[in-house]
Amino acid sequence: MLVPLCWLVLVVGPLEITGTLVKKYICACPQPPRLLSICEYSMMNNSQISPVVATAFVGLASLFGIFFTKLYRARSYVRDLRGRGWPVAPNHSFFFGHLLYLKKHVDKSPPEAHYLYPISDIYLETSRKRELSIWILTQTNPHTCSQRPESLPEFFKPIAGGPNLFDMPESDWKAWRGVFNRGFNTEHCQSLVPGMVKQTLVFRETMREHARKGDIFYLDTTTLRFMIDMIGETILQIHWIAPTGFNPFASFNLVRGFIHWWNSRKMNLYIGEEVDRRYLEYKIDTEKKRSRAVIDLVLQTYLENDTGKTHEKLDPDFRAFAIRQIRLFVYVGHDTTSSTICYCIHLLSKNADALAKLRAEHNAILGEDIEAVSSTIIEQPQLLNDLTYTNAIIIETLRFFPPANGVRQGSRLTHILDDTGNSCPTDRAMIWVGHMQMQTAPKYWVRPLEFLPER
Repeated sequence: MLVPLCWLVLVVGPLEITGTLVKKYICACPQPPRLLSICEYSMMNNSQISPVVATAFVGLASLFGIFFTKLYRARSYVRDLRGRGWPVAPNHSFFFGHLLYLKKHVDKSPPEAHYLYPISDIYLETSRKRELSIWILTQTNPHTCSQRPESLPEFFKPIAGGPNLFDMPESDWKAWRGVFNRGFNTEHCQSLVPGMVKQTLVFRETMREHARKGDIFYLDTTTLRFMIDMIGETILQIHWIAPTGFNPFASFNLVRGFIHWWNSRKMNLYIGEEVDRRYLEYKIDTEKKRSRAVIDLVLQTYLENDTGKTHEKLDPDFRAFAIRQIRLFVYVGHDTTSSTICYCIHLLSKNADALAKLRAEHNAILGEDIEAVSSTIIEQPQLLNDLTYTNAIIIETLRFFPPANGVRQGSRLTHILDDTGNSCPTDRAMIWVGHMQMQTAPKYWVRPLEFLPER
């Protein structure tokens, strides 16, 4: 009853609603002691409740009512699952859910560690007790099970700025996926090798300078700037100097939510200028060599299929669409690759045998003259395909530290089987695929916590 009254006061009814009306309504309903005391106080003083006070009171009461209703439904859902024998993590609290249980494991991790890392410990702890051991996803409805979470567009909005290749409808996704696929075939990737080698040499000099100084520095920041420069070379075909100086994305930070808008604005302005400049080049020189960089693939598709090619400026809607797709490619490539480089260096520093084998393979295939390696790779990029042990090191690193994971929307038609064959419903839930946990699970891997590229 409080929700309709809240709408009456805040939306439909005027603010001049009298305190007497609110007082009579509240006093006529079964009410907790706090509401009675307010009414009694008003009657004892023979005065009316202020309209502002009444409005604020009803609004707060409605918010509390909605909050506790949702809290009760969420907690009852988990308790109902446990009551029916479904596998549920232990120490569930009505008020805090599993937050206190998660905190116990988070406290064991380093202060800066992501809160999802302790999930591995939780799995190992609960699987021994046979309380929670869910791995196999049974798809009873392929269409339903392939549905992305409803929250995905909201998650990617600060990253891409709006609808993009990750969250667009399937029909649109297929068309644009076909366009972007042309930029990732083997022939085109090999044509990018000279530019990649050039950026890698800059990164090498940066690392050598730190080695000469013997200083302490953030490896993640260094590799991140390296990848931003690499992306500028391959996605936008522009040359930044991120490892040694300032670039437009140097202060780009997705963690601080309160500056998302500012970061988004800066990225849109910079990428928009590049899109406009490249579009003008195509307008002036229609015979220009067709590049397969992402920014060029977008513009080529526009010029081939849109009547806007006769305009001096890009269609505003398409321009905004192009900026979002380019932003997505800038984001998805820079953090995942840079963090993987960090983890590779970390694991090699802890495993001398693997490092020795890596160097031996490089000497055998690329030659022992370090200064000549770059020219060798540029002249014969196919040699990179022969670095099988190097590739194995990267794969083993990704087993320990997967840079991303998958989430699917649960439904009444989707259920999960645990190791003992019990079925767990997924209605009102999201299905999170714990890659890190599965890839270090003793059930699926021999010596799972050892770094073994040979596997």
